[in-house]
Amino acid sequence: MKVQYDQAAGVLYITLAEGAQVSRTVQVDAGTLVDLDRFGSVRGIEVIRPGRTWPLDEILSRFSVADADAHLLRELQSGPDSGRYAFADPLHVVA
Repeated sequence: MKVQYDQAAGVLYITLAEGAQVSRTVQVDAGTLVDLDRFGSVRGIEVIRPGRTWPLDEILSRFSVADADAHLLRELQSGPDSGRYAFADPLHVVA
């Protein structure tokens, strides 16, 4: 898993499988896009304004995500509200 945060754009991109071809992109909400391969497995997730509550639970229930990746995605969440991406310093974001 690779996590990138563009502070200037306010966009978080989580790559679950590097080099995997994306067949389609599904908009989950106004600021969350999920990239899928031809089998419907999540290849990446783009979150605009990741400090807001974003629909990780919906993503995990709607799409195929490996258990290990689901665990790591949940680890990215913290703060008073479930579903918020924890970032204070973008230099610490790359995993």
